[in-house]
Amino acid sequence: MNLIVLCDFDGTITIQDTAELVLRKFAKGDWKQYDQQFENGKLSLEECLKKEFSLVKASREEILNALNEVEFRPGFDELARYCKQNCIPVIIVSAGLDFIIIHFLKLKKWHHMVQTYMAVATVAADGIKFTFPRHCDKTSANFKQDLVRKCKGEGKKIVLIGDGTGDCDAAREADLTFAIKDSSLANLCEKYGIHCRSMTDFRQVIDVLRSETPFL
Repeated sequence: MNLIVLCDFDGTITIQDTAELVLRKFAKGDWKQYDQQFENGKLSLEECLKKEFSLVKASREEILNALNEVEFRPGFDELARYCKQNCIPVIIVSAGLDFIIIHFLKLKKWHHMVQTYMAVATVAADGIKFTFPRHCDKTSANFKQDLVRKCKGEGKKIVLIGDGTGDCDAAREADLTFAIKDSSLANLCEKYGIHCRSMTDFRQVIDVLRSETPFL
């Protein structure tokens, strides 16, 4: 099947944004200023994250131990299984911390059903450093939009699922976008006239794929 599902992690698969939880607990400085600069278009997604997480002074163990109460949005297990059974790749495309995402994918036993496309985070005494995937198209706003462009260039149809400002540029070019209800992405799609479908449960995505996949 010529279809790929690209899915954000923080605030999409998880109810809470684990990256924001880490910043709130461990950042030594005003990380919110960089969020505001990103929202205002003064920083790219990658630049924003590099600046924010340079302020985080904590070990992997401390970070993971602080995330014991993370909740997950209903239905992702069913979506992953449905896609695997129908040979539809699911790629987790995230600007979060890779070791957190891998930890939870293994904990939930989803790691064998999905792929990942994200930055590599290196934890050091002077903060967390990111190495992001290199852009294939230098005009891409960020690595998420770049992956959409790369996949579409290979003739794939893209289903994008997300919640944040960082997903907006990718949503502009996806063939079908699902935005978490009342999220930043949902609001931006409405503001800029980007067609998207509101969702609160991944089973809603399955329903659409079952009924509309032949037309994507």
